[in-house]
Amino acid sequence: MSRRSAGEGTISQTPNGRWIVRIELPRGPDGRRRRTLRRARTKAEAVRILRDLRSELSDTGQTSDGRRTISEAVAAYGDVLARSERARSTVDSHAWMLGLIDHALGWKRVSDLAVADCDDFLAAAADGLRPGARKIGPDHLRRVRSKLVAVIDNEVRLGTVGRNVAAQSYRPKQVPRRRRAARRRALSRDELRRFIAASSGATLVAVDLIGRNGLRPAEARGLTWDAVDLVAQVMLVETQMDSDDDPADVKTDESFRRIRIDSTTAARLTEWRSQQSVLRARHASRWTERCLVVSTRYGTAINRNNFVRSVARLSAHADIGDPIVPYELRHTAISHQADAGRSSWEIADWAGTSERMISDTYRHQLRDISDLTPADEVDRDGPPRG
Repeated sequence: MSRRSAGEGTISQTPNGRWIVRIELPRGPDGRRRRTLRRARTKAEAVRILRDLRSELSDTGQTSDGRRTISEAVAAYGDVLARSERARSTVDSHAWMLGLIDHALGWKRVSDLAVADCDDFLAAAADGLRPGARKIGPDHLRRVRSKLVAVIDNEVRLGTVGRNVAAQSYRPKQVPRRRRAARRRALSRDELRRFIAASSGATLVAVDLIGRNGLRPAEARGLTWDAVDLVAQVMLVETQMDSDDDPADVKTDESFRRIRIDSTTAARLTEWRSQQSVLRARHASRWTERCLVVSTRYGTAINRNNFVRSVARLSAHADIGDPIVPYELRHTAISHQADAGRSSWEIADWAGTSERMISDTYRHQLRDISDLTPADEVDRDGPPRG
């Protein structure tokens, strides 16, 4: 009986009812025969595994490592991210997605992963994976799928699997949730005055920088005294706080800007700097010198979540209706600039964003009534005015 050549395989059943798949591999560098073995619960599954192994061998000249798990694949991809140029920001921003994949699929072997498994995982993730867990929206689900594809792509690169089944998966249909930005509102001038009057300390400074000067909340929390010139009344926006409350560069080149501050803001900053000097002397043993404009009593950065809660509490004290989030203060500043008649390019340059963002995102219900009348009323009333 002649020996089987590479690519040929057999299926056999064991006494306990399980099925064994064996396939011949190309001879190694030493000329010795090689083969791989897989186990299956049913004959149909064994036939599928044999077909997939033959396909992998034909396409790549090798077969996957049958013992390697998705959890190991996730760890290997995490190591790749850690060695990349943007190691810290990349790993931190995608850690939750890798954790989600590891939690749901980590026990499964890479060689056993099928398209149906990926589809089931994405459908479960869209519903929150566990009862009571937060559902994942369309945008984040797209990122989760991309990350799963990247994890398996890395396995293809390493040669542990022959093809990427995740790339053939589909995201489940979802009803897009209304974007939070679409529900954001701008405070009226009277509401903003009441909001500022209800604020104090570092929160007051942050509210002024965001609600009157248009800084992003992360930019306000990352502003340093080195970037503020109280004599010339200008400040340079070049840093912001990341998700770990560490300083980082601003989002884009457009965000990097120098803006003029008015006398009211300059007076608040001068007073707050004096208060910081008192706090520095009072808490000398615990003071952390980070040169931050908006800081805690110990000189550290104000936590993002704590700031969100502070703004929500101030909403009630200022009697402005529903609680707002810090970013709505930026919407307020930009909307007031538009109401003052500033052009979209002037506002975009001042706020560190694009003209399209000004027109599409930062327009709120603070405009005067338009002189335009419905088209079916034009003929009845005569020619349009103007």
